[in-house]
This record gives sequence, C-alpha cells and structure tokens, in this order.
Amino acid sequence: MKRRTMTKVLSATMAAAMMASTVCVPVAAEAEGDRPYYVREADKVTGKLTVYTTMEETQQQVLQDLWSKYYPDCSLEIQADSIGTLATKIRSDESTDADVVIGGLFAADGDSYHDILQPYTAACDEEQDYHDAAGYYTFYDVQVMCLAVNPELRDELGIKIEGYEDLLQPELEGKIIIAAPDASSSGYRQLQTVLATMGDSFDDEKGWDYIKELIPQTFSTTSSKDVFNLVSNGEYVAGLSYESSVVAMINDGAPIECVYMKEGNTAMAGGAAIVKTAPNLEAAQAMMDLLSSAEFQDARAEVSAGRGSNGNCDLKGLPDSDTLGLVDIDYDYLAEHKDEMINKFTEMYADLNG
Repeated sequence: MKRRTMTKVLSATMAAAMMASTVCVPVAAEAEGDRPYYVREADKVTGKLTVYTTMEETQQQVLQDLWSKYYPDCSLEIQADSIGTLATKIRSDESTDADVVIGGLFAADGDSYHDILQPYTAACDEEQDYHDAAGYYTFYDVQVMCLAVNPELRDELGIKIEGYEDLLQPELEGKIIIAAPDASSSGYRQLQTVLATMGDSFDDEKGWDYIKELIPQTFSTTSSKDVFNLVSNGEYVAGLSYESSVVAMINDGAPIECVYMKEGNTAMAGGAAIVKTAPNLEAAQAMMDLLSSAEFQDARAEVSAGRGSNGNCDLKGLPDSDTLGLVDIDYDYLAEHKDEMINKFTEMYADLNG
C-alpha cells in the first residue's frame, strides 16, 4: 500500500457531537462595530440553534460567547455526547431538531455520516489549510499525536524518551499506557500514526512488527483521558496521546512533557457539519461560517491548546507542523480498512498481553 498525499487545500467544513445532557444557553449582546465578512446580519439569524457536540464545556463556552456576541437573537441549545451516540440519536429519532454536529467528525470518516448530514461550503473556505473533498465537513481542528511523558519518573529510570522506538526500552515494561483503538479516537489515531511512521509503507508488516514489540510494554485503557491523567499522576512513565490534550494539561500546570515522536507524525483535520434535516438552516450555515474563522479557532486555542485548520490561526506556542515530520495518510484506505486494522490490533493485544 503506497502512501498518498493528504489533500491540504483552502477549505471549510466541520464536524460534531455531544455529552448526554441538554443545556439551553443564554445569549448576550451583539458586539459594536463592523461585522467580519464571515458573520451574517444579526436579524437574519434568530430563533434557536440546536447543537450536538463532542466539545467539552470550556470549548462550548468559547463558542457560546462568540455566537452571542454576533447573534444575540439566536439561542444555542447544546447537547453533548460521543459522536457515536449523537449520530445514533439523529438516525433513530425522526423528530430530532438537531441543526449541527460539532466535533467528532474527521477527514478519514469517508461517507460514514453522509446519510445524516448535508453539504455546505463555509465562508472562510479560502483561508482553510484542509478541505473535505466531499463538501460535508467544515474543519476547525487539526490533530497531531504525541507522547505524554512524566519527566521525574523518566529521569529516575535514567533513560531518554524521544519517540516510538524508545518505548521498547526494557526499563519501560509495564510503565506505558495506551488507549484501545476500538474504544477511543486517540487510540485509533495513535494506531494510524504508528503504522504510518514505523513501517516502510502504511499498514505493512514492519509497522505491525513494531506493535508486537510495543504491546507487552503497555497497559490498555478504554479512555483517552486516562492516558494523560495517569501519566500526570505518576502511575505511568509515558502514554500515547493527542497533542492538544497534553499541552492543555501542561498549560494548567501538570508535571508532564509533550514529546513529538522523532520518527514522524500524522495530522488529521476534524470539524463540524449541518444536519440534513436542520430546522434552522440559516443559523446552521452561520455557525459553520463562524467555526471556519480564525477568530473562533484562536479563541478555542486559548482554552484548549487546539491547532486550528484556518491558515491565519495563531499556533499559541505550538510547534509549526513543518517541524513534526508529518506523513500523509490515504483516507480512502483508512475508511475501507478501519475495522480490519482495529480488529488486528485487538486480537494481537489479547494474544500478547491478555
């Protein structure tokens, strides 16, 4: 399987999902002054916008604050849960009033959610670095992977951890935590990244041979949060995680380091989309426009250390992507072989570390 270059084009389209509780969020006054080109007239965006999202509460608040600044006459009703739960709810409830899904939608999803979404090209499309070729997703986030490392425990062992190969050191046996790829998005993204950087070509036997060596070193969890939390708590020396989560914890004072693998990395754009049956289409389109803007993505990065998809975004102290040794992934291949790769890992883990 030959690697194929990931489309990195001017873009817009995003994704979403939420946590199982409904919150009616109040709105505030409209900002004074000229409105940015990606913001519609306030009197055209009114009523209620029902948002299904995977965003955690601090990001929800950033979105709410910016939305109510421009659209004081349109309230947000937010329901948060996993993307799987939210998609199931939309599919099973013919009376659903969901307008948009924000979060949990990724460039490698293929057509998994096209049956419940409708295409839209957001206002800041020409500023975007990542584009959904199918035209459904408005991207606002770019995920790259990292290792969460507890420097105190690492130094006690007298070793260096600079990449995947270093995780095979005998001193780290039983001291590494990973998230299971069949249960967490970070686990699946790490599996992709290992297979993209540790083999001669994506998903080849050399990459899987590395995984065979890694598995006996690790403890597996079903929660992405466990990885960085338990490294921070000193229960594990290292964990395989997301950049944004680890950097956000460091910004909050956690005693961990964000290590970018010397072997290379992968990037995955994620975002939001409009529900096919959206009752408030004008507001749903306005939301996609706002999500695609550098203004929103910069505000989000302030609280979550997120890496925006808009080319005008401030990296907020994150390293430039050109320094990370990014390897492109064939998204069509991922969509076609996702279950196969996850099942192979799960069976291998059970055999080697069950």
